[in-house]
Amino acid sequence: MPSSDSDPPEFARVDWDEASSGRRRPSARTPGFAVALLAVAGLFAYDLVVAPEETIPVLDWDVNRSGWLVIVALVVLARYVIVPLAADRDRTARHVEAFLDRPAGVLALGYLVLFGLLGVFGPELFEFTYAKLDARLQPPVFAGVDASASDGYSCVGPVVDGVCRGTWQYPLGTNYIGENVVEGLIGGMHVAVKVGVATAVVMAAVATTVGTVAGYYGGRVDDLLMRYVDVQQTIPAIVVYIVIATLFLGDVEGVSDGGTLAFVLVFGLLDWGGIARLVRGEAIQRRSAGYVRAAKAAGASDLRVIRRHVVPNSTATIVTALTRRVPLLVLAQVGLAYLALNSTRPASFGELLGVSLAGRHMPWYAQWWTSLPAVALLVGLVVACNVFGDTVRDVLDPREEVR
Repeated sequence: MPSSDSDPPEFARVDWDEASSGRRRPSARTPGFAVALLAVAGLFAYDLVVAPEETIPVLDWDVNRSGWLVIVALVVLARYVIVPLAADRDRTARHVEAFLDRPAGVLALGYLVLFGLLGVFGPELFEFTYAKLDARLQPPVFAGVDASASDGYSCVGPVVDGVCRGTWQYPLGTNYIGENVVEGLIGGMHVAVKVGVATAVVMAAVATTVGTVAGYYGGRVDDLLMRYVDVQQTIPAIVVYIVIATLFLGDVEGVSDGGTLAFVLVFGLLDWGGIARLVRGEAIQRRSAGYVRAAKAAGASDLRVIRRHVVPNSTATIVTALTRRVPLLVLAQVGLAYLALNSTRPASFGELLGVSLAGRHMPWYAQWWTSLPAVALLVGLVVACNVFGDTVRDVLDPREEVR
């Protein structure tokens, strides 16, 4: 079967063999995905109706509404990322080998994995404590501040030559209301992971569907969908969220985590236009490729061509676009939280920075430990996402694989 240099021949061969033989290998992915979603729906109904104030049995986990959205996002990621990688082991092995040859990408992935693990499991591993006013503005364990500059606050650690030294009770110190900086950073990572993962999955699902359909079918379908995208992009998601937060979220944020849920839904459903255009461009390119024409000639339906060829070969574009959007979403949430327009439990980086910079007992540069660690983590997240996205794009590019 003829194939151009940019056509992965194994894709066309699979459809040719399956279509010509009239048989399709059974797959348990879709029924398994449906069962997983039904299980999540059942647990959600139990938590909402039967025991709203109790933890989930066995898991001993009290999940709020935005947490349920994250669980659904993780199920979707498992179905469309982890399961396909595990099913095609040979190709996955080639991708992993190519990825490991890029040290910058490996370091970026390591940072993201560590950030994600601390964000997911950190609140369970660290027992959050209440703010202690008698432990305000304690310095990190490796630093010290002038004891006379504490404005009457007591020094928890030792005082050496008039300098209040840090203590391992608060390894990174405390802010001006006595909150442990380590606990604040763990809480901020938890919110960042929740916001980034849930919003990215919603955006990916909508953008991939709209962009693929528009690019593959073209004509009036393309015109209609792209005109809708044009209209939608004239209304910034952040403006919509500010209006909703101002009018409706004042009474529910602290109780049900309504600010996070609203953020995920608003940005996930309104901020995908740019990604859809990129996916559309990939679909236009793929629909005329040799392996797609061969699959159609072998009798494959449009849905199967889209599912097996067009979308998989757009993965690099989708992943790269999402890795560039996720840090921007996190930064948007941080900015909104700093302006007191997005309240979360635990507090996000924005609220942490707001509390840190609001203290007037010491200049901000004298209490640097209350804000710089959060800024450093955010900078690292932005850099790691960009580097990881570029590396994945190079590894997943079918033209690179053929060469």
